[in-house]
Amino acid sequence: MAEARCAGQTAASGLDAARVTLRTAGYCVVCDRIVERTPDGGCSHDPGHPSAGITGRIFLKPGEAVPSLPRFNVAAFLIPMIWGPAHGLWAGAIFLPMWLFMDSVIASAAGRGPAYAAGAVFVASMTLLAQAWFAKRANGLAWRRVADRVTVEVFSARQRIWVFAAIPVFALFAGWGAYYRLVLAG
Repeated sequence: MAEARCAGQTAASGLDAARVTLRTAGYCVVCDRIVERTPDGGCSHDPGHPSAGITGRIFLKPGEAVPSLPRFNVAAFLIPMIWGPAHGLWAGAIFLPMWLFMDSVIASAAGRGPAYAAGAVFVASMTLLAQAWFAKRANGLAWRRVADRVTVEVFSARQRIWVFAAIPVFALFAGWGAYYRLVLAG
């Protein structure tokens, strides 16, 4: 009986010795970056962030660095009203009415004095700041929606394709807006 207990203890301690703990990472919505998870599932970048704020699970090999997403998404900045809904971020659709409002304010301020011009500059600045904030957060918010199906590298490659598509689309929007303002409405 004593031998069985010793054998049982040896088998259990052998299993514990053979157990490998994998390092994992996930997207911290508070830090806005991919971080290594702590043993309790929280954020290693700032231990105050709870495990509920970490989404996605990336298994890291020993010695492998935590992958990172680009910090700014050019496509989300240039064409947020298309990029956002295409990635399930419907808040991007709000930028179309914001652009139209900005255009209206700028057009109505022309030739009306410095107060109107200051108002137009303020509206344009706020619109561009909102777009910049959206573009800064866009990669993390979009990747966490597909984290279970797409690696960070594949996601980043797809976003580079979006940039090449966004530049001509933005140029078309800007050209059409200028044509409308100068020729059709002018």
